[in-house]
Amino acid sequence: MSMPNTVRKLNEARARQCLMKHRTLSRADLARELGLTRSTSSSIVSSLLTHGQILEQEESSPSREVRTGRPSISLTLNPDYAIFLGADIGASFIRLCAIDFEGNVRGLQAVRIDRDRTEPEILVEQLAQLVEDYCAGLPNPAIVKRLNVSVPGVVDFNGDVLRAPPLGWKRLALLELIQDRIKCVQTHRLLNDANAFSAACRNLDNKSALQNAVFLLIDEGVGGCVINNGEIIEGNQGFAGEIGHMPIGEGGFCNLTGIDGAFENFVARGAILERYQNLGGDAIQFDAFLDHLEAKDPLACDALSDWSYYMGKGLAVLTTLLDPEVIVVGGRIGDLLKYGLPKLQSDLASFLLDDTVSPRIEFAKIGPEGPALGAATLLRLESFSVPRQLS
Repeated sequence: MSMPNTVRKLNEARARQCLMKHRTLSRADLARELGLTRSTSSSIVSSLLTHGQILEQEESSPSREVRTGRPSISLTLNPDYAIFLGADIGASFIRLCAIDFEGNVRGLQAVRIDRDRTEPEILVEQLAQLVEDYCAGLPNPAIVKRLNVSVPGVVDFNGDVLRAPPLGWKRLALLELIQDRIKCVQTHRLLNDANAFSAACRNLDNKSALQNAVFLLIDEGVGGCVINNGEIIEGNQGFAGEIGHMPIGEGGFCNLTGIDGAFENFVARGAILERYQNLGGDAIQFDAFLDHLEAKDPLACDALSDWSYYMGKGLAVLTTLLDPEVIVVGGRIGDLLKYGLPKLQSDLASFLLDDTVSPRIEFAKIGPEGPALGAATLLRLESFSVPRQLS
């Protein structure tokens, strides 16, 4: 008797998850992982093979040549079954990342944004060209399943951008605009760039500490993502994690947000450059400021000290409210941790009660491709999840 369709789909989803976790399993091992009889597991494997989602591979090892009998057969995901696209419309670049069904990066492209031409229609057209060119270069464009897009701003569940200050956008139906322009692949969701960045970090380093963590993406602004028990906290409207707009004091080194005393006004790239210049420094580019830090320029060191104080103050607020195990810092500002991490840890602790355990502060292991990679990663992970109606 064949198994009910619902049970089959559930077991197929579980089998895909097992192969995603272990990468390679024998038929017997897969049956054990699923807790199924070999005959039932074999039926699941047959279905996945028929649909092209998995492959059979003969054992290939030096010892194989001297052994007799049938070669061992292993099961793996078929990398060519699907490609997932993630794009990031950033402050300076539009990036497109492609990952396959097995999780390998199959493409990473970037085009620079003209800072004087950031109208939504212009940037969506640039994104569309990247997507269309990538799909056109594939032997079978149909394997591209969907596209996720991230932006440096506040995004609601409908795919509307409430505000994206680095691009000068306000109240924009961006998802609809993208869907109207890009026809070769379905655009699934619009994401905040920090949420996408966190997905890339967790996929790269799946340690338990990152299941309860705060991710900060700091460059021209401050993006935030809060992870609780492995899930992104998105809030009532999808706006949770707007850490950059959190008030921590009066004024600021500059006013990037229009909110007096916002965290972003003290710790974003423009804020530390403004502070350095107010102290008498002459660097107007962040790379030049880092050069002054490397040379132990006293003014640069003072600016870093002030940045660390306010960064510690903001992280203390997050620690008190959220109790994360680790705080991951990415973006260009993360380079400052090389010079000031001990002081930052000390400044954070100074704003906490004596018996409060400070979270670890870590520099992200992923570069500027993080949001685009994370956007694609979320699509891939969603394709491996058990459908809610089956769970």
